[in-house]
Amino acid sequence: MCVLLVEDDLTTARGITLMLKQAAMIVDTADTGEEAVELARLYDYDIVILDLMLPDIDGSEVVRRLRAARIETPVLILSGVSRPQTKVKVFGMGADDFITKPFDQQELVARIQAIVRRAKGFSQPTLQVGL
Repeated sequence: MCVLLVEDDLTTARGITLMLKQAAMIVDTADTGEEAVELARLYDYDIVILDLMLPDIDGSEVVRRLRAARIETPVLILSGVSRPQTKVKVFGMGADDFITKPFDQQELVARIQAIVRRAKGFSQPTLQVGL
């Protein structure tokens, strides 16, 4: 599974990257919104994990630009912002899920797997072939 992690805090990005790699995921990182949009246009990611508080543009603007460019890659917001208005705004712009920091590592991995599974058309926990 290929993941684009958009996080401007270097320590947080390293920790999440290590955790996702331990879960057998390939992780690219970006520390700005502009870089994230460009990478998402160039490469086919299974999911984008996006912080809202970025140094150049807000994460909600990143979601808006991705959807405006017809990039349908699922977006999971991972942010310290917990206001309901913020969550409603990013869901309205096209985000697929929202986890508030601090987060449980196992829950994050499980949500990533569930979102990607649904996005790929496999909503059941197991895939049966040849029945």
